[in-house]
Amino acid sequence: MKYFLDTNVISHLIRKDEKAIEKIKEITKDGDYELYINRLVYMESLRAIPLKREPLYEKTKDLLDSLSKVDIKQETYSKGVAFARFCKSKGLNFGKCEAIDYLHFMTAKYYDLEIISFDGDMKKLEEKYLEFLESLNV
Repeated sequence: MKYFLDTNVISHLIRKDEKAIEKIKEITKDGDYELYINRLVYMESLRAIPLKREPLYEKTKDLLDSLSKVDIKQETYSKGVAFARFCKSKGLNFGKCEAIDYLHFMTAKYYDLEIISFDGDMKKLEEKYLEFLESLNV
């Protein structure tokens, strides 16, 4: 199975959060898995670490460097915008980081990756995604 890790998963892992550790154990238990991020997850994860926490920065960077990276294609941006507009037309709003949520979500969809996230907004996006696809086939 192929998985896209949202930024919040990385931050939970670095904090040694049991829920995150258990989730990673669950998806990697059969040995047939691939873990991916995009460069935005990479940047988001590292930029938030305080300058005085150099060991944490290095540990996080090592983890991120070990993961496969996927590019964010122009098609991903275009579909993300269309999907965001569709969701807004249905009354779905997420707040200040919603553009990033849409971009991560559509990156996972573009590469046919299952998104792993502890952000409830991703579940809402997943629920609306099939409706969005159906609207394109009208």
